[in-house]
Amino acid sequence: MLDNDDEKEKLVIKNTRNTLSYLHYKPAQLDDKFSENVFNKYIENLDPSKRFFLQSDYDAFAVDKHNLDDYFKTENLSFYNKTVDTIYLRIAEAEKYAEEILAKPFDFTAKEDLIIDSKNQTYSKSKADLKDNWRKYLKYNVLLEINSMQDDLNDTKKNDSVKIVSEEKEKKITKDTPFAEIEKIAREDVKELISDYFRRLKKRKRSTYFTVYVNAHTEQYDPHTSYFSPTDKEDFDISMSGQLEGIGAKLQDKKGYATIAELVVGGPAWKGGKLEVGDQIIKVAQGKKGEAVNIVGMILDEAIRLIRGKKGTEVILTVKKKDSSTQEISIIRDVIEYDETFARSSVVMDAKGDKYGVIYLPEFYTSMGDANGRDPSVDIEKEIEILKKENIKGLVFDVRNNGGGSLEEVVQISGLFIKNGPIVQVKRSDGMMKIHEDKDNSIAYDGPLVILVNELSASASEILAAAMQDYGRAVIIGSPQTFGKGTVQTMLPLDQRNRSDEFGAIKLTIQKFYRVNGGSTQLKGVNSDISMVDQFTYSDINEGSRAEALAWDQIGALTIQKWTNPFDLNVIKAKSAARLKNNQHLKMIDESMKMVKTMEDTKKIPLNLNDYKAFRKERENKIKKYEILDKYKNNFKISMNAKDMETAKTDTVFKARRENWIKNLEKDLYLEESINVLRDLRK
Repeated sequence: MLDNDDEKEKLVIKNTRNTLSYLHYKPAQLDDKFSENVFNKYIENLDPSKRFFLQSDYDAFAVDKHNLDDYFKTENLSFYNKTVDTIYLRIAEAEKYAEEILAKPFDFTAKEDLIIDSKNQTYSKSKADLKDNWRKYLKYNVLLEINSMQDDLNDTKKNDSVKIVSEEKEKKITKDTPFAEIEKIAREDVKELISDYFRRLKKRKRSTYFTVYVNAHTEQYDPHTSYFSPTDKEDFDISMSGQLEGIGAKLQDKKGYATIAELVVGGPAWKGGKLEVGDQIIKVAQGKKGEAVNIVGMILDEAIRLIRGKKGTEVILTVKKKDSSTQEISIIRDVIEYDETFARSSVVMDAKGDKYGVIYLPEFYTSMGDANGRDPSVDIEKEIEILKKENIKGLVFDVRNNGGGSLEEVVQISGLFIKNGPIVQVKRSDGMMKIHEDKDNSIAYDGPLVILVNELSASASEILAAAMQDYGRAVIIGSPQTFGKGTVQTMLPLDQRNRSDEFGAIKLTIQKFYRVNGGSTQLKGVNSDISMVDQFTYSDINEGSRAEALAWDQIGALTIQKWTNPFDLNVIKAKSAARLKNNQHLKMIDESMKMVKTMEDTKKIPLNLNDYKAFRKERENKIKKYEILDKYKNNFKISMNAKDMETAKTDTVFKARRENWIKNLEKDLYLEESINVLRDLRK
């Protein structure tokens, strides 16, 4: 291991550059344009709100605007070091500004605005200007607190008071409390929040900024190519598997204390019964012989990594309880599964008593070769068998908000619905093709099928939707088109020689995938057979919104055996269109999303108390019209499947989560139309 961080960082850049140069699907041209794009991306990510850097800082950085390609080639860190040294300096200065500003009352009668359009905002020309920008930002936060307190007062009866907790001391205000006192309490609350914000900001390591710097380069290759530090790589693996080894507790940073926010049901901490939500972890020891490490004030990620550990090992936590007593709690670590990551299903009954199944897959997770891990293809097959016992008449496979995951898994999942055949074509940059196909003749489910998608259905979700569409196997329902990510990534350690994670890893695009009909899903995504506007329709969130995205193209189509029980898609679409044509709820969703888009385009917010209240009232009046959307309920009876009902008898947290999911499904217009389409497919 290299002791010198500078040398280690140079090696990371060298290995990143070489890996991208040799293995990326379309290596970037390292020229002045590349350099300028890196510069803009990096500076924007360092200070997105232009709340730290001065114009003079930017000008000093801009001297190197067209040198970053050369620095990338030669592992020159001078520009990076200059920016990080400056950001640390400006953070320290900004903290002093905040302390000085919050020491005095704000004048809420003055006519002024807070500019919130950061993209068109300029850097402050002087420290005085920068301090004034901080004043407006902090004033806005105090204004929010004041309005929150006054709202609470308005919600109480005439003579009631409202409790306000500030610096862990209770204070009461009534309708007769002078505005100056309310302002002071609000300012103290903001002072606490900002103090904690700067504490965490100052604790941020240089390695965090280094990751930002390296990724400003990798993102010029394409949006899905990223550098992962060793800790980021660990977190990525956990997110992909839905599992980790530890105590089964979710932590949050509360004023420097690692505080228990939630216990994972069935995990070691939950089984032990001694650790509770709200407990503050003060020290961590690795077993009885390990030295207790004080973690108060430590960056939360570092504290978490001390608490995590291999299955079967002991960790001893020194904990401050809510009654201020201190306890030592011994916990034996185990494998923790996060249930919300995995596939789940429910049963929908219509007015006629017919049942339909819904399977929701949050992501295409993978066991990564772990014998104790889980794969979605196995889980979904089990869910299908459970639903078949309910005698379902059709199935909705919901991949909304599913950003993808394992390519191997989506091929196997697609195979659950067809006899056999190719699922997706994959092409390398050198033109070499590979066809991923389902070779298993068995079919897990052969009934009517709907794939439910939205703009955030990406990658593997798009492969599934495209394959089912090309085979004529399912009707695709959802947003006009999916996300548009038609690329394949792999994760490689930067230390190729030793295959270790010491220097982190790089996730890079190595292939593009194509439908069996030859079309790429890159940029264009998958067009729904039945399209419905939703909350993302007017948002710039898809692949095409990124300038670095790879282009769309097309290759030759494959010969496939279409589904043997075809349906007339034109008839299905016509029936759906007739239902949705005058659907007032769908029209209101469309109106509300257009309204939200106009609100997102707001450039400034008034800081005068009366003007702000008028501004807020106007927005509330616009929103009020659409509150009825949350009261919508479809006409189905939705319940847990039989297996989940058994689990829910003894697991109250599991029961609450499933009931909450079902409650959302009962308000889901898109699910309602999916069931309607399944009924049409049966006729």
